[in-house]
Amino acid sequence: MSAGAKPGWAKGVRKEPRIPGCKPVTVLGKDIFGNPFSQNTFTLEIAAYGARLRGLPPLAVDTELLLDHGQAQARYRVAWIGEKNTEYEGHFGLECLDRNKFIFGIEPSGPGLFYDEYKRVEAELHRSQVLYRSVVENSLGLIYTHDMSGVLLSVDPAAACALGCEPDGWADKNLAEFLAPSVRHTFPEYLQRARARGQDSGHVRVIARDRRVRVWLYRNLMVRENGNPPYVVGHALDVTEQKKAERELQFTLGRLQKALAEVKTLRGLLPICAWCKKIRTEDGGWNELESYVTKHSEATFSHGHLPGLLVQAEINECIMACAAI
Repeated sequence: MSAGAKPGWAKGVRKEPRIPGCKPVTVLGKDIFGNPFSQNTFTLEIAAYGARLRGLPPLAVDTELLLDHGQAQARYRVAWIGEKNTEYEGHFGLECLDRNKFIFGIEPSGPGLFYDEYKRVEAELHRSQVLYRSVVENSLGLIYTHDMSGVLLSVDPAAACALGCEPDGWADKNLAEFLAPSVRHTFPEYLQRARARGQDSGHVRVIARDRRVRVWLYRNLMVRENGNPPYVVGHALDVTEQKKAERELQFTLGRLQKALAEVKTLRGLLPICAWCKKIRTEDGGWNELESYVTKHSEATFSHGHLPGLLVQAEINECIMACAAI
């Protein structure tokens, strides 16, 4: 195989089980200039008679190398070298020359325990991915990710529908484009808080697909991964109807409190004159019954005449007696 050619596994031809495997290995040999080297690196893929790795100095095809993994050693030959400007640039495909040594634990007679364990873990990972995809795609919550400038990286179906996007219509769009104009100017502040605190939460107003303003309750978390730029994972709930109900409830409570404040009631023991029926106030004065009741309640009076009224002298005597108290 010539330098730069793709290996058999890249073409879909597999003569033996090959699995992704990150194994620490020390590589000893000579580079293309004849200089000896000893390089510690990790494998990318392993098999009974082969390995793929990177992180080595410039090498030529057919160069013999000694690989040391743990306490085991074996001789390998450079079978292929990844081409420049491809996904395999800097990769080396190695073929084992010691056919009786299997330093990575994979036997040629069958998959072996290591391979079986890998397939079990791979199957479990696949089930987890299917479950995760089902949860995300059927969630009533709005799940999305964006970079630290606000450009959307992923949007779940619920969020895409709420924003009025096709399944892939959010690509290369900035989250700020979907905010209500009244709050769009606050987006840089949100990004700054996310960077400084590593998370942010609150309410935000967005423009839905029907062009109406909706209220989202969100909680976003910044994620840092080794070797990759940080990004934000967001989860939101549409609480528009809830906020509307809260406003209506507050309005109703306000009206009720106002009505209660206007209600006037009479309570307790009222000191009243047995003759003239005037009521003594807290400051010691006397008020006409009609005036006092009207002032302290919602009641009003309508006057008339009853038989057997006191003579004028008796009335005057009562008035004089009250004035003397």
